[in-house]
Amino acid sequence: MARTMFILLVFTVMGLANASFHHLVHNEDEDLEVATEKRANMRHQMDSLIMLVFTVMFVIIVVTAWFFKHYKIRFLHESGVTLIYGLILGLIFRYTDFGTIESQTLEVKAQNGSSIFVPPDYLRLQVSKPQSNETIHFHYEMSAGFYSDTAMKEKHTERKTVFSPEIFFNVLLPPVIFNAGYSLKKRHFFRNIGSILSFVFIGCTISSILTCLIMFVFCWIFRLGFTFVELLFFGALISATDPVTVLAVFSEMNVDVDLYALVFGESALNDAVAIVLSGIVDQFTAHSAAFSVGDLLSAFIEFGYVFFGSLLLGCFVGCSNALITKFTDVNEYPLLESALFVLVSYISFLFAEVVHFTGIVAVLFCGICQAHYTFNNLSEESQQRTKQFFEVISFLAESFIFLYIGVSLPTARAQWSIIFVGVAFVATQLSRALWVYPMCSILNTNRKPKIERNHQHMIVWSGLKGAVPFALASRNTATEHRQIMQSTTSILILFTVLINGGLAGWMIEKLGIKHGKDVTQQTASSMAETENEEDTDVLNANNRRSGRNPWDKAFLPRKWYNFDAVFMKPLLTNANPTLMETLPGFCAPVARMLTTEKQLRNRELKRTQELPNFVDSKSDESPRFDANPRTV
Repeated sequence: MARTMFILLVFTVMGLANASFHHLVHNEDEDLEVATEKRANMRHQMDSLIMLVFTVMFVIIVVTAWFFKHYKIRFLHESGVTLIYGLILGLIFRYTDFGTIESQTLEVKAQNGSSIFVPPDYLRLQVSKPQSNETIHFHYEMSAGFYSDTAMKEKHTERKTVFSPEIFFNVLLPPVIFNAGYSLKKRHFFRNIGSILSFVFIGCTISSILTCLIMFVFCWIFRLGFTFVELLFFGALISATDPVTVLAVFSEMNVDVDLYALVFGESALNDAVAIVLSGIVDQFTAHSAAFSVGDLLSAFIEFGYVFFGSLLLGCFVGCSNALITKFTDVNEYPLLESALFVLVSYISFLFAEVVHFTGIVAVLFCGICQAHYTFNNLSEESQQRTKQFFEVISFLAESFIFLYIGVSLPTARAQWSIIFVGVAFVATQLSRALWVYPMCSILNTNRKPKIERNHQHMIVWSGLKGAVPFALASRNTATEHRQIMQSTTSILILFTVLINGGLAGWMIEKLGIKHGKDVTQQTASSMAETENEEDTDVLNANNRRSGRNPWDKAFLPRKWYNFDAVFMKPLLTNANPTLMETLPGFCAPVARMLTTEKQLRNRELKRTQELPNFVDSKSDESPRFDANPRTV
């Protein structure tokens, strides 16, 4: 059904395109102003047509996703189907005139032999009108360069199905990353926080270095000409994982919750680490091909500064929004409340970019903080609205990225190297195995429950590539080597999503990983818990016996759990207990000032609800309690 819809709609749109643009051919006898206006209209129509095609593709993707979920098809996830649709669409674009308009390229040289050290942002072209002495000035803004276009391949056609890499970073990636933090299953995530952070920081760094070293050796053998810093940049960007296909299979097959938490936690955080790491390495690429020990030390210091600065900034913005929603009555207007939530969330990204931090890291931790604190202050309508809004936006953004990856493979005029693709595939798979197994062995010395060997195999298999590596590789394609990296990244994404993701269910069966009925009912119900289950449990931390909550086995999580319960939650939310109950007596004036009337009303309401329950429980234990009171 979906395939029939795809073929029908695409060829219908192509027919409209040919009908619409057949007459838009430049006539040399046409007046220059008329031709300019005609060309502007032609571009507008082309842009609308491209948007129509991609919107139609989204409809097909949604229908296909429903079909796969309804019939429980596991060998191919919707992300893999989206890639395939993109490939088909890209082949249509590549071998037809769809998405192209008639254009010409003129060689412009600097006057008087002056040198240009920085690419100009704008060009002013003076043109004389035919059969007239009048001149017209055209102003052009730089969008991209044909860096290797010595043969002027762009002379006759201009393809409109190419998007700026900044769109990925500034528009598409932020909602995807924010939703990863906002929908985080905090209970199992923080129960495995030590292992996840080891995977993210140590594992991602080791993976980048090992990938670089392995590729450096092979590139030296095959004389590919890549420098060490270029390969380190590629190792950093390709270390980001996006196992969305595997996680979907995990959820459907109900695998062990700790395995799910480890794979999800790594993918949620290592995108941010890969972005920061690749950005720092890219700074050294611009200066020299050499990479000394001092540069390496400076890179690690810069990495820590940028990452943790972005983390703190994102948490600060998230906590600030929690305070705004706590001390105002904006929840009386759910529409304004939801708008405030979305805008403040995006501010965390923009704020970090302005102060030279990393917006992706900031928006991720802003999402985590808002899910933990701000969410509790929202009205029920806004809670549902924000959850659904970011789920929809994240789904559409990620679908567009995978669709565009597929479209770009046949259409992009990039450089290719079969040897580099093969070397990159071997290096990425080998480097992941070389750090996962030793890391798990080290963690198992002080971890309960231990990471089983078949779980380790599955973690290695789950190293799929996705949106972040593609966005990083597409951000700078100024040189031939960068173009090879971009095309190689697209191939790796295509292969891992289709092969690793498609065989995930088979691997679970083959490795003997417990799932479905083999998993206990308690574990299954734990996986089905919502992201905010911890928000209600955490308030009763002081009433729990040691060992009854998932934090008790680890020192640092336990300390944070208690600090969060007695200070952060009462400060940032309208939950109980209040700061008046948890802080020392000498802090009473400040505690009262930071306690809202809603918290006080909730406290009194809770007390009135608990009192009848207390009396009823005592009455059940001693039916003659009222008739014969006991004196103690």
